[in-house]
Amino acid sequence: MALTKKPFSYFILLAIGLVFLGHFNANCQTSKDNFIQGLLHTNRGEDEKALGFFNKALELKPDYFEAYIMRGSTYMRLADYMNAIIDFDKALELDPTLIKAYNYRGFCYVERKDLRRAIADFSKVIELKPDYPNAYESRAHARSLNNQHELALPDYDQAISMVPEFHEAYNHRAWTKLALTDTAGAISDFTKAIELSENTATYHDDRGQILLLQGNDKDAVKDFSKAIKLDPQFSDAFLHRAKAKIESGKPKTACKDLAAAAELGSKEAKTLADVHCVEEEQESQPEEAEKEPKEKKAKKPAKESESDSEEK
Repeated sequence: MALTKKPFSYFILLAIGLVFLGHFNANCQTSKDNFIQGLLHTNRGEDEKALGFFNKALELKPDYFEAYIMRGSTYMRLADYMNAIIDFDKALELDPTLIKAYNYRGFCYVERKDLRRAIADFSKVIELKPDYPNAYESRAHARSLNNQHELALPDYDQAISMVPEFHEAYNHRAWTKLALTDTAGAISDFTKAIELSENTATYHDDRGQILLLQGNDKDAVKDFSKAIKLDPQFSDAFLHRAKAKIESGKPKTACKDLAAAAELGSKEAKTLADVHCVEEEQESQPEEAEKEPKEKKAKKPAKESESDSEEK
């Protein structure tokens, strides 16, 4: 079958139509298009760019609760907790059963030290999803920060019973046990957290602090050294190792750690260095001063021998 020839004007009109259609689509994106663009930028770590697309999505569709949650979580990553809370509030107005909104808002309240509201949000998450172990751990952590250690402990126990490999829960529960004067239980939990996640530097540093409090300087230094090996920028680990060395009577090596910690931004390390490392500097100065007279004395006989030889 022969193809019918199209007039040249047909192709011109078709080309114009395609250009117009592309322009129309580019400038009239839907709220979903903007939301997807926001997600793409979020996945690339481009939070500032993501915000612009979430803003546009909500401008086009003000009841888009998913966009409120995503914009709120973006504000969280940018440490803008107040705006994040406002977005989660709006999402919950649209749907009071949104577990993510309660959970994220709880984290924001923790960051703002509004622990009463944080505990209420995590409790709501547990009410809506009783089999969610992270909610128990989060509520326990908030209760512990609020000095409600007796209430925190059963929440940690519940989270660990649901997920026996929950190393964060073991680590946080250790601090709660310490607050309840259960030092042996605290060390046991720190050790379990290390077993489950041996490359987490903070776990080694945490256990080292408790060993140091117990007077076990040797093992404390081992833990701090491991933390430093895992994270060479860990200023607190240098500071804590320095304290352990001072306790064990090794101020010279402690001064090196204090210098490292101070260089990494630790103000406490600088203060301790001013106290413990001044004497070391003063001791080193007389040693240098003592060398000079000896050198001068050694040179005098040389001069005398020269003059003697000339007289002869």
